[in-house]
Amino acid sequence: MISPVFSTSRLIPCLLTALLIPSLVADTGSDRYAAGDYLGSISWYQDMLNQTEGSDQAPILNNIGTGYMALGLQDIAFEYYLNAVSVDSGYDRGYLNLGVVQEKLENPDDALHSYGKVSGQDPALYAEALVKKGTLLSSLGRLDEALNAFHQAESGATGLVQVDLYTGIGAVYFMQNKTDEAEKNFLKAIHVDPSGAALALTNLGVLQIAQGRMSEAKKSFVTAIRNDPSGMTKAAAYLKRLTVMTGGAI
Repeated sequence: MISPVFSTSRLIPCLLTALLIPSLVADTGSDRYAAGDYLGSISWYQDMLNQTEGSDQAPILNNIGTGYMALGLQDIAFEYYLNAVSVDSGYDRGYLNLGVVQEKLENPDDALHSYGKVSGQDPALYAEALVKKGTLLSSLGRLDEALNAFHQAESGATGLVQVDLYTGIGAVYFMQNKTDEAEKNFLKAIHVDPSGAALALTNLGVLQIAQGRMSEAKKSFVTAIRNDPSGMTKAAAYLKRLTVMTGGAI
């Protein structure tokens, strides 16, 4: 049996934080980051860091860390995120990004701790942390805990975070053999983001195969591939396996 895909739909969910700077001064670091000039962005934020002190440094340290994440230098990014929450223990974005890099460094217990440090001051950010926590718990097989985290996130989740939320809930229910609930949540994710939700579509296709609904599964995989040109999901591989299973009859 093909297993559902446990993952979120964002490869680098670490985000820049908007800085409160004088209106006549452009946030050149953000512009450079958006243009793919990560070294230039880091350099600009380093200059800003030298002009600030105390808790005001937290978002700047975060942005430098995110630049290093984009360069694939996760160990360095980790140090900057850690410094961000050290200078401001209430800096939620720093804890969220710290958790992400800890996951990538294969330190799941530390990542869960960091996600747990995100407060409810910003409901959207809190929901994002809970969804990441739930997704990580799912990958560790701690399904009841994962479901609890996902349900806590429901009131604050919006947009793409909501897509990940419903995809995660659906995957947990699928693993618990609650296929009706699983399908319902995959469809919710697809409804939120009809032109995306590639992981939800992929998992829906896997569920449909398990139920012998081969034509529907093919449609789900084809749509997932169309919505995921970068190939982040396993939809293409699953479609090939489905073709072999059916002898190309669908």
